[in-house]
Amino acid sequence: MKKYFGTDGIRGIPNENLTKEIVSNVACSVEEILKPTSVAVILDTRNSSLEILDWICEGFSENIEVINYGVLPSGSMPVLLNHFGHNLGIVISASHNPSEYNGIKLIDENGSKLQDEIELAIESNIENISLPNTHTSFKESQEGFKVYFEFLNQLIDFDLTSFDLVVDSANGSAYKIIEKLLDVNDFEFNIIANNPDGKNINLDSGATNIDNLINKLKNGQLGAAFDGDADRLIMVDESGATCNGDVLILLIAKYLSSTNQLKNDVVVSTVMSNFGFKNSIEKNNFKNIETAVGDKYVAEAMVEHNASIGGEQSGHIIISDKLPVGDGLLTLIYSLKALSFFKTTLVQFREDNIEEYPQKLVNLELNDMPNIQQIKELETIAKLLAEEKELDGRYLIRNSGTEPMLRVLVEARDEDSVAEFSNNLINKIKNFLQT
Repeated sequence: MKKYFGTDGIRGIPNENLTKEIVSNVACSVEEILKPTSVAVILDTRNSSLEILDWICEGFSENIEVINYGVLPSGSMPVLLNHFGHNLGIVISASHNPSEYNGIKLIDENGSKLQDEIELAIESNIENISLPNTHTSFKESQEGFKVYFEFLNQLIDFDLTSFDLVVDSANGSAYKIIEKLLDVNDFEFNIIANNPDGKNINLDSGATNIDNLINKLKNGQLGAAFDGDADRLIMVDESGATCNGDVLILLIAKYLSSTNQLKNDVVVSTVMSNFGFKNSIEKNNFKNIETAVGDKYVAEAMVEHNASIGGEQSGHIIISDKLPVGDGLLTLIYSLKALSFFKTTLVQFREDNIEEYPQKLVNLELNDMPNIQQIKELETIAKLLAEEKELDGRYLIRNSGTEPMLRVLVEARDEDSVAEFSNNLINKIKNFLQT
């Protein structure tokens, strides 16, 4: 079991549970195991990001070149690695977490997140590590912004005049580049939460706080919300209803299929995907491959099954012919491209293609996370309750891989059943954990 790495890198509160010692030792261990010579670094807008970059440099020897490309969406990293020839990428970000958190994600030279066995090897090597006597320092470059902008811009080859877009950048990594991208392409758009101050990333905004965007939309406008590092996208349709990753995966999959780009008719999703999504995938004669939660597991399954599209309900979506990781900006371009191709609106697409079951997700903040045996016992409790209540739906209980939370998802055919079952289950879970 990993001690530092979660489902999306290493995260914590800098100078509390994410210390200089941890970060520098991880960097030193990375040098020993992966033997990089040139490292690309990108940041989000948190105050602590540059301090963490200094910690990273103290763990690397002077033999390693470190280039800081500044604030960029995490999806840009594979583009930078490929263009500039670096053999390791580091993303300094805590994604959708509040501003007091930060973290690091390690990206291999092919643009993918590290496999679990490599992360375990890095961790096991930390215990006996000695930091270099002479460490490296970083150089800054603005060239990464230009390269990533051109990568995105050349994909916009469709009619933009029918879209009236409101974008929520979460005061995060997308704030500069999304404005330039939309502006040069003559989109009709407005941007909110686009003035980062180091402390307001994800604050009442972004993909995990969608109400801010919904309240700003006028009837007929489309909404698009990124998270802190812009690797996920949640949209709001023209009626003001939230469209999560399930809807967008289906939309893009149908576009890829219609243009003969959907390899093997495979669509990858996670156990969190809605039952209505799974039904829609089957109705379109696509093959659904289901994984554990975490976009790295989606990515691994996509490679294994040679899939063109996969993602999570949370908005992490991978379009593998373009990037091996999720990128909210790329997802937005493909979503709009698909709507343009089908000559439809997002609200009409949903009505015609997917019947989503109501869901309720409860996050229980815990000091002590349940172990594997306790999770199994909680699942038994839930199963007995489901049998007693004759639940027409499903439930999912899991530890978060990025925060000290137990996530409890309930899904049923109607809202009343969801609410009743969820309340009963949460009470039983609390009673179990308190005994």
